[in-house]
Amino acid sequence: MLAAGPAFIVLLLGALTLDGVLRTRDSRVLVDRTRNVIHYAGATLSTLQDAETGQRGYVLTGDTAYLAPYENAVATLRADTSELRVTMSGEPEQQARLDSTDRLIQSKMRELGQTVALRTDVGTAEAVKLVATNRGKLAMDTIRSLLGHIDSSAQATLVQREAAESERGQVVTVTLIAGTLAAVLLALFSNMALMRYGYAQEKLARDLDISNSQLNEQAMELELQAQQLQEQAAELEAQAEDLESANRDLTREMKVSEAARSVADTANRAKSEFLAVMSHELRTPLNAIAGYAQLMQMGVPEPVPAVHQDYIMRIQASQRHLLGLINAVLNFARTEAGAVSYDMHDVPVGALLGTIEPLIAPQMAARGHHYECVPCDRALVARADTDKVAQILLNLVSNAIKFTPQGGEITLSAEAVPGASNAPMVVMRVHDTGPGIPPEKLNAIFDPFVQVETGLSRSTDGAGLGLAISRNLAQGMSGDLTVESEVGAGSTFSLWLPLATVAGD
Repeated sequence: MLAAGPAFIVLLLGALTLDGVLRTRDSRVLVDRTRNVIHYAGATLSTLQDAETGQRGYVLTGDTAYLAPYENAVATLRADTSELRVTMSGEPEQQARLDSTDRLIQSKMRELGQTVALRTDVGTAEAVKLVATNRGKLAMDTIRSLLGHIDSSAQATLVQREAAESERGQVVTVTLIAGTLAAVLLALFSNMALMRYGYAQEKLARDLDISNSQLNEQAMELELQAQQLQEQAAELEAQAEDLESANRDLTREMKVSEAARSVADTANRAKSEFLAVMSHELRTPLNAIAGYAQLMQMGVPEPVPAVHQDYIMRIQASQRHLLGLINAVLNFARTEAGAVSYDMHDVPVGALLGTIEPLIAPQMAARGHHYECVPCDRALVARADTDKVAQILLNLVSNAIKFTPQGGEITLSAEAVPGASNAPMVVMRVHDTGPGIPPEKLNAIFDPFVQVETGLSRSTDGAGLGLAISRNLAQGMSGDLTVESEVGAGSTFSLWLPLATVAGD
């Protein structure tokens, strides 16, 4: 019975710890589901607003480029509402709100489609007349309200579930501490039993020594063993005290680290959300500026004097430049928040490199640069997203054009090389003969909003986000973006991507 008691206590503590861990895991699943509800509710509203913005831009300008957000919203809204329905399973009140929202979204998309069709087939006046009925506005106001209720309900549920998760984590921590203390007490109990046993053996040796001298040597050995047991007991007691102190220090450090991580995560999320919201809100009036400027240029509602045409062109150029900067900020916010999806497949590198030159040829000619795309092995294939790789390479070549003096040389090449862990990689290099980058700024150029030239007198424009976005995209494809540079001798940017695995290799 005495031996079974400690084992039963240890088993009970282990069962309690396992139960706490399982409950904490279940709480984490519920918290993640609730966060997904908040994410997809916001994504649904943002996508619908983008579709409405694109529809208005098309109605005002007739430019089909504005229809991209509307066309993308058809599939995106269906996917987002489907994800919402899955994540809110078991919540009938939220499901009812989603059903109403889904019907209103379909009505709103039909209204947008009718407006686009009227603008295409009849003209601006009929499309504007349909918009002026405010039917679409009423639908959007109701959708915002329903999605707001879904979001606020999910936020309240998230607070409750996070509190439950934290409470269960504390229970697990307390159980672990209790288990440690119990182990220490059991060790002390065992040591005391051993000490009593040693004293009993010593007494027995003295009694036997009186009656039988032949057992004297054995009694001395028993006495020596008893002394060793005492020393071991003292060592175990000291170790138990050290372990208890270490556990207290570790628990304190874990709490401090968790608090710091929570603060950092909150700040990072707030920053990304602020950038995304502000970029979106700024794009809407900029698109309106572009639309009205184009209408004025077209002579709507009345012809513009020729002397004002130059002013209108300057307005349009400034609008396009500012819109480009805002789009860069929005793209950076999306990549940093992990909201970018990747279509990973086998990408023939040679064919991809050949698509870059037609896109940058006018800039090359304007700057008088010499451009060379070094042919690579036709069998060279990377595992990546074609559009994302082309975006990175186009940004690197555009930077080289911008920073390389008149008549400089720019080279694009690719090859297969061993990676950092000896895994086969494809490296695509963009080399220029520009002024180079100082060693102290080689790492900083990949940070957001950082440029080599600073101050109001710098010779190049831009938000300083291109390299930050490019590195995020590269890392999102299990690769990386690095740079080597020497002041006065030029720079080489290297895009590293996994080499595609050929079946049968």
